[in-house]
Amino acid sequence: MIQTNNFFRIIAAIGMLASVIWGYWWLTWTLAIVFLFIFPSYYEILFWGVMYDSLYGISLPQFWGIPSMFTISSIVLLAVAWIVRNFLLAYEPTI
Repeated sequence: MIQTNNFFRIIAAIGMLASVIWGYWWLTWTLAIVFLFIFPSYYEILFWGVMYDSLYGISLPQFWGIPSMFTISSIVLLAVAWIVRNFLLAYEPTI
């Protein structure tokens, strides 16, 4: 069971890396949200947010000039997913 989970996690990491490099931003964030609910603790989303900002992040006036918007978004997504997961009946309570 553990080896199968690691295999899918590695496949997910390769898919996210390809999505960050060659995909659209909406595809990347859709995959990140899906993986947040598939894996019990998907802390890799923080890495993908930092990587996306380091590759493509610029400060835009629409985002109040904050240069690391995807990193902040990934932190918010991780927190929201953790809170929502605790309220859903499909998930077992995490420790």
